[in-house]
Amino acid sequence: MDWFVYDFDHPAYFDHYRDKEADAAVEGPALAALLGLPGGATVLDLPCGWGRLRPALEARGYKVVGGDLSPLNLARHATGHPWKILRLDLRALPFRSASADGVFCAFTSWGYFATEAENLRQLQEFARVLKPGGTLLLDLCGREALKRGVAADEGRWVDLPSLGYRERVRWSPDGRRIWTERRDGEHAFRHDIWIPTDAEARAGLEAAGLVVEAAFGGLHGGPWTRDAERWIYRALTR
Repeated sequence: MDWFVYDFDHPAYFDHYRDKEADAAVEGPALAALLGLPGGATVLDLPCGWGRLRPALEARGYKVVGGDLSPLNLARHATGHPWKILRLDLRALPFRSASADGVFCAFTSWGYFATEAENLRQLQEFARVLKPGGTLLLDLCGREALKRGVAADEGRWVDLPSLGYRERVRWSPDGRRIWTERRDGEHAFRHDIWIPTDAEARAGLEAAGLVVEAAFGGLHGGPWTRDAERWIYRALTR
């Protein structure tokens, strides 16, 4: 079973990520603004999770369609935002080609898959469903900032009582993926996410048929820097 199928559909998921609810009040409006589309645009929120960023997209007048693999997340999404959501796999989107004005991919939701071909396929699917000149907003964790952030405790179990679990963060032996292990009572979780370099992110977008129009160094929309905590790319279909 792929790690994200287990981890994101486990009942403990919402406890582990409850801090993201408060973050949405800041992240949502900022990312929606960076998407930069006019009101009335059709935007695919992929993956949408429980819909925490959807209100910010709708506040800008976007027509939002959400999609996610997790039935647990979609069930919660439906309680607050019951319209236009569906279960899907990011590698094979159930949308017509050239049907969306924008794709919104937030919170380092690219790099989940085990192979480069699968991760490229996700970007290719994003490009396929976008109209000519359509916009992808790809929000990634800054690789250098992440390296600094985990350096002090890398490989060591850390107790996080406020979140109810223990955590250990390590880089894979090849230094390309971040492994985050969590233990919550008898349950064990392990995120395994590829953290691309800037060159790798840009190469993937180009290979998928997307052109980087702008790169930002955080939610504030300032210029991209190597040390920024967030690397946010706005890319257009050719």
